[in-house]
Amino acid sequence: MKYKAVFFDLDGTLMDTSEGVFGGGRYAMETVGVEIPSDAKWNIFIGPPLGDCFRLSFGVKDEDTVEKLCEAYHEYYMREGRFLAKFYPGILDVLETLKQRGYQLGIASMKNEDLVQAMCKHFGVDKYFSQQLGIDLMGTMTKGALLKEGFKRLGLKPQECVLVGDTDTDVRGAKEAGCDCIKVNWGFGFTSDEKGSISKPEEILNLV
Repeated sequence: MKYKAVFFDLDGTLMDTSEGVFGGGRYAMETVGVEIPSDAKWNIFIGPPLGDCFRLSFGVKDEDTVEKLCEAYHEYYMREGRFLAKFYPGILDVLETLKQRGYQLGIASMKNEDLVQAMCKHFGVDKYFSQQLGIDLMGTMTKGALLKEGFKRLGLKPQECVLVGDTDTDVRGAKEAGCDCIKVNWGFGFTSDEKGSISKPEEILNLV
């Protein structure tokens, strides 16, 4: 056993959350009354902390407006957006196998922590994850800090853990936390051209 714990990103790694996430972005902009620019960068709306999603994707600079957008998004996503997510084919089998093999499993997501925990419970995967970690509404915590907290709770060293993720945010977070990262190319960030990335969930089993 190369590692003792496997942490997963949520959006684009465990689940395709795009329908609810993009719906939440549109809802928030319309609710707060901010026009969505014609050159909006929807491709980077998934991955960063929520506040950065509005800053980077739509060019929103006023912090009071960003806070209102985050609150509106959160309201929509808790009410309906989270129910639109779908697990990627094969990922539940991988979680079951990892659990049977004795790995400790966790989620380290840039979603708000209450959303992460609510989604785990709703979709019935809370039985797999002893750690269901997320950030606060404004996104003041980095993925690296999130992972370090997870390692601490499990009583493990960084080199005993690995993160599975689909974006540069995950790679940078793993580097900051001092652990390895398995890059997957079925999500919203990496493509099949990404060196060292994997394209099937079952490949995770061979790398841990």
